Amino acid sequence: MTVVLFAALAIGFGPVVLPYLLIQAVLGFSLLEVVNYLEHYGLLRQKQEDGRYERCRAEHSWNSNSIASNVLLYHLQRHSDHHANPTRRYQALRHVEEAPQLPTGYAGMIVLAWIPPLWRRVMDHRLIEHYGGDASRANIQPSARKRILARYGGAA
Repeated sequence: MTVVLFAALAIGFGPVVLPYLLIQAVLGFSLLEVVNYLEHYGLLRQKQEDGRYERCRAEHSWNSNSIASNVLLYHLQRHSDHHANPTRRYQALRHVEEAPQLPTGYAGMIVLAWIPPLWRRVMDHRLIEHYGGDASRANIQPSARKRILARYGGAA
């Protein structure tokens, strides 16, 4: 569909439109990926004794109850409820207090995610707190584990 749309626009407006379509495509997939990153940063489903992963629950996704994100993004920030109830319609998604909470709405978190040192300063301690100080339960890059534990405490 995208190729057909881009071809129709190029035919209708001429090849001058192609750089704008390319810029729009790059911005679109960049935003999709940064939102996916901030919704799941460091959270890990644990492997059970039988080798299967635990059922996906609200605690496996960061939640935000920002009114602006709620209105502008159709309850996207209630991603935790989507994890717990994947068949629930987006209009009916609820805020889940037990889920890990982002400190601000998606607009602020996207800006933070674009600046990795600032992102880690804001989010790493929240991640460790979510797992009760047990960093072995978090999805942390092994080379960063010691640095994070030294800064925020917790068990390896």
